[in-house]
Amino acid sequence: MDKFYVQLDGFSRQLVHDYEGVMTKVARLGYNGIEIFYGLHGGYSPEGLKAFLGSIGMEVLSSHVDIQDTDKNLEYLPGTGCKYIICPGLAITSYDEAMEAAEKLNALGRRAKEAGMKYGYHNHSNDFLEVEGKMINDILIENTDPELVAFEIDVAWAYRAGVDAAEYIRKNSGRFELLHVKETLPQKEKLTFMKPPKEGFRMERDISGWPKMTPEQAAMMDKFLSINCELGKGIVDMKAIKAAADAQGFTPYYIVERDYAWTGDIFTTLAADAGYLRAL
Repeated sequence: MDKFYVQLDGFSRQLVHDYEGVMTKVARLGYNGIEIFYGLHGGYSPEGLKAFLGSIGMEVLSSHVDIQDTDKNLEYLPGTGCKYIICPGLAITSYDEAMEAAEKLNALGRRAKEAGMKYGYHNHSNDFLEVEGKMINDILIENTDPELVAFEIDVAWAYRAGVDAAEYIRKNSGRFELLHVKETLPQKEKLTFMKPPKEGFRMERDISGWPKMTPEQAAMMDKFLSINCELGKGIVDMKAIKAAADAQGFTPYYIVERDYAWTGDIFTTLAADAGYLRAL
């Protein structure tokens, strides 16, 4: 693989202390660009961020944005050269909610198109649950306009829900313009509780974009994220996924999302992920 990107969440806590230094370090690992994490712009203007990233051989590919923050991001992101504005997930628990969500995604897609971008939706494991006999993610895919809404499949959360991501991409070929690349360990049972908060709930975040947590909550989160592991050493079949994604008729974007530093150091972990993808 010649080109791949990185989601900022895995090293956002380091970025807030040294945005330029950390971003330069990540660029040297071989990443071609970034997916912004909840407004983590380093204090730059849109044009300033584009220029800085260009100076280190990177670009803004996409940005995860809470729906309630859409307006200010539609103003900010176009100037960075961003191609996709992405909803990082919704708490959908019924067929009617799924249909309402699809309608909303289409509406947001029209707004994104007016701003020169495309709207996207990122799944968690709960999006593979069934409501009235139909998978939530299927309802969203079938009821959104491909010209307005792209899907960013998180392959690890698909596998954690018991879904073969490669097979799912083949089933919905043409809809997955972006892929979140990460690995996960074998599980005893399907994971179904990875749910974002209900729309309208304003989660309090720290300056790095992560939810504010007590030390106990942070320890629980670290334990949960340790289900992630080194690429190629878990249950995700990345070769099959790449073959399915590349067969869609366009070149998809591959984005490393490193939820957990399995080497003990996020940067050596990101370096190993980059090496794996270059060899894929």
